[in-house]
Amino acid sequence: MTGIIQDDWAHEPSVRDACLRVWKALASREDHLDHYTFDDLQQFAELDDPGVLSQALLYLSNPKLKVLKPCLMYEFNGGFLELPDDEVDHYSRGEEVIHPEYGEPIGESEILVCFTPGTGLQQKAAR
Repeated sequence: MTGIIQDDWAHEPSVRDACLRVWKALASREDHLDHYTFDDLQQFAELDDPGVLSQALLYLSNPKLKVLKPCLMYEFNGGFLELPDDEVDHYSRGEEVIHPEYGEPIGESEILVCFTPGTGLQQKAAR
């Protein structure tokens, strides 16, 4: 995986290094959290630039690597629940996200963007 990341981001060292740090931090964990927040991943990347981190997370979530899988959470009855994948698709296209219980749009300020371990990371852990 590190070779792919290095090749793909050879021209952009800041993104390459952020990707490698996140990958190494996640790949070295024996037990994964169900969800990682932007702040969690920012700490893994050892980076203060949210723009560079966003590029790195988008890349690590792409279909080629599948290290991370974007997800959306919302608060309901005092807890946080994950929204279905089709709502993540709507959100990524800038469309309204619909509350699964009420059928009404959820305000953007009520949505928490996070990441789950993707299949690429799960396959690495299975080896």
